[in-house]
Amino acid sequence: MDSEAAFRARLRAAIADVVSSHETRFETPCGELADGGLLVPAAERDGIVLETTAADVDPHSPTAIRRGKRRAREHGTSAFVTANETDAFLFCGAETDADTPVANFDRRWYDLRSSTLAEFGERVLDDAVALRDGDESPTRYEEFVVGRLRSFHASLCPRYESSVRDAFAEDERFRDSLVSWARENGYPVAEPDVVRTIRIAARLSAYLMMARVVFAERYRESDADETRAIGALLAGRTNVGLDGTELFDAVPTDAGTKERVRAFADSIEREPLSEVDIDIAGRVYERLIPDDERTRLGQFYTPDEIGRLLSRWAIRSPGDRVLDPASGTGSLTVHAYDRLDELGARSHREPLERLTAVDVDGFSLRLLALTLAFRDGHDPADGPFADDRFAYHRDFFDLDPDTVGRFDATVANPPYVRQECLAADRGHFREHLTALGPGSDGIYADGEKEIDGRSDLYCYFLTHATSFLREGARLAWVVPTKWMVADYGPSLQRFLYDHYKVEAVVGFRNRLFDDALVDTVLLLLERTDDEAVRRATETNFVRINERMDSDDILDVIDRTYDFEDGDHLTVRGESSHRVVAVRQSHLSDHLGEKLHRYITAPALHTAVVEHDATVPLSEVATITRGKKTGANPIFVLDADDVRSREVEERFLRPAIKSVREIDGYEYTTDDAEKWMLDVADYAERVLSDADVADVGVNGNTDSDTDAADRAAFVTSALDRDGYSGVSSYLRWAETHPSRTNASLANNDPWFDMGSLDSKTAPIVCPQAMDTRRFFARTDGEVVASNRFLLVRPQTVDSTLLLGLLNASLTKIVVESHGRVTGGGAVNLSSSDLRTLRVVDPSSLTDEQRTTVRDGFESLVAGDGDGQNAIDGAVIDALDLDLTVDELQEVARTLKRIRRTKGREVESPVRKLDALEDHIEIGLGE
Repeated sequence: MDSEAAFRARLRAAIADVVSSHETRFETPCGELADGGLLVPAAERDGIVLETTAADVDPHSPTAIRRGKRRAREHGTSAFVTANETDAFLFCGAETDADTPVANFDRRWYDLRSSTLAEFGERVLDDAVALRDGDESPTRYEEFVVGRLRSFHASLCPRYESSVRDAFAEDERFRDSLVSWARENGYPVAEPDVVRTIRIAARLSAYLMMARVVFAERYRESDADETRAIGALLAGRTNVGLDGTELFDAVPTDAGTKERVRAFADSIEREPLSEVDIDIAGRVYERLIPDDERTRLGQFYTPDEIGRLLSRWAIRSPGDRVLDPASGTGSLTVHAYDRLDELGARSHREPLERLTAVDVDGFSLRLLALTLAFRDGHDPADGPFADDRFAYHRDFFDLDPDTVGRFDATVANPPYVRQECLAADRGHFREHLTALGPGSDGIYADGEKEIDGRSDLYCYFLTHATSFLREGARLAWVVPTKWMVADYGPSLQRFLYDHYKVEAVVGFRNRLFDDALVDTVLLLLERTDDEAVRRATETNFVRINERMDSDDILDVIDRTYDFEDGDHLTVRGESSHRVVAVRQSHLSDHLGEKLHRYITAPALHTAVVEHDATVPLSEVATITRGKKTGANPIFVLDADDVRSREVEERFLRPAIKSVREIDGYEYTTDDAEKWMLDVADYAERVLSDADVADVGVNGNTDSDTDAADRAAFVTSALDRDGYSGVSSYLRWAETHPSRTNASLANNDPWFDMGSLDSKTAPIVCPQAMDTRRFFARTDGEVVASNRFLLVRPQTVDSTLLLGLLNASLTKIVVESHGRVTGGGAVNLSSSDLRTLRVVDPSSLTDEQRTTVRDGFESLVAGDGDGQNAIDGAVIDALDLDLTVDELQEVARTLKRIRRTKGREVESPVRKLDALEDHIEIGLGE
């Protein structure tokens, strides 16, 4: 069976399974047509036909579409699909005549590289029904065009791979050129790995041909009086002033490939590409980079809306010089060109002369040059030449301001390579730091303000770019959030505060741009050496909750907020966005704080963390962890174990192993369902009373033999003293598999876990909280397992602290302060709990203290009104502008967000945004 037939068989099976297992309008069987193709009949209206092609045939080619139309007419369907192993297209239209223009169909593209055939089958059948019923509009045309180009490119790759392979084997000059290019880019040149290099070269050659056709068509659309012969495109020589890319011009093009390119060019002429307001060729190239290679290189796609926003904020004059130090395919550089043009450039060349793009990937720069050459309908002959120095095929860290000059603006999405991958080149990336600082004294290289050696690559891009910027220059970059939360963050934060006005840090709800901006923010800075100006700056931490017009986003970014006298922070919220404005002087003076909370955490979390009437829990209590036994099956007994083993009560301590054992807000000895084995006191007494000769074989107390002898001695003493139950249990435990656990080697004897008194406390906190977020009171006798954190009040009574810890506001703080596991629970480490901010008990009035204590006692008694009383007292103490109901609803909504998966999380997220849209908070030092 050939590959196309095998693909058709798998597709048929997948769609048949979808139809049989889902409620659809379609019926089984899914039949295979006599000359290939598939028919999916429908109970109502018409069915759908699927035309498959070989892997090296574009399913959107004129030939494939003609066959799809013919099958649709033959079987009376208004929808047909064309597909190969990588791409599929759905066509829906009232007419399927042979001369019906393709553009008259509603079309959708499906990427079969990233979905299973079952997932595709379900989507395409649903889409066909929706489109025919008029219930749903087609996808964005820009996205369809990207898929259209990817499909054509995929069909060219096998042909180009064959051409490159033959030329490599037969043409010495071509072989030398490919080897030189491969070594320059770190690709293998020895057998058998050179096959991968040939495949990469073929992929890029095919891409370059596809891009030329697209650029030529956009050029043709912009100037109807001009035409561009397909022969010129196939010749493919466009002077873009870049070295090292001649290889792709030298790849042979056979007659079959030329014919496919001609057919593609003819079909593209019928597409309204002028309606596409994106750099479609660059978008396609970005998607050709495999995910593993993209991760290794730290390359991530920048949405076009973001590129426009960055350029509009950073570039203020048509005379601004603009730097993109990590341009890649140049999407941000293209947006910078458009911005300069928008501001009043007098010619195509003028904005080009103001741009400087740098990248280590020569092919990406070639693409960028082509993109800009065709911008606004200009011929490549009008584009950038070598003497323009528009693009530098260099490592940014090999450049300096003396080489390329200084700039008024920079836009970038630098590579996100983690520090663990920088070991070999870390010295190279840090070399520029020696020239930074007053008098170039190396203060940031190895002095008192040293940039942390654990910094990721983008941090060094930021520090190096600083020396290229003039006073007043603006920096608008997309960067990871790690500088706001990681251990290396404070060193970079200090550098930014020393050199820039940090105007804004902008984050986005994940739903707005799918995964493109996950764990990233927009960093908007203005360069200045004036310390007073820097410290007086109000930094806006902005979270965009829903899609907004770029003018509105810029207004939010640049807006100033009225601080009350003495305030250092203010919070303003609307359903569309939220702003936490903080004085830069406060940020600089409190270096090391986790800044990401200003973007992600609820406003009420910020209110608690920043409020002067709150303190870290460690200031009023000590925090430790419960007992880790190392072998719970041996040391933790339930009622059945105690009864059947007849272990004496003297050796049992009431214990709590799991949060599920707590029903309510209190747990005492009377509630115990588990007991922990405790022979420490007995073992210590009998061993201290015995002579060494009675216990050990040779008196060497460090030997394993003597440890075993001491265990036997204590067990015999238990028998002698009439404790047969526990001695019998220990002999049984000797044979249990957990007895060999490595941690028991630290016990001597092995069953002596030491005193358990330190593992009790009047307050216990579950280390992992899921559906319930609470702190429980104990009688101080119950031993807690290591699944709990132990809280011992030092400067406040337990009942008052328990009331504050169980306030809804504390639950809100816990949600943002802890770490969420894959199972959805929020986890608190000992250090997390020590730094958890709580209302300072000493800030409460006597009346508020009484209310909180009484409220907790009501909770223990099962009276829910106790929660309202506690929350009301906390709101009064912090002077918060919201009701008890609103506070509790925020707490409940945060829990729902944490516990909700997938797209269903959007509903509670939107609810939280709505709850916060009226909150205004001002906080002082």
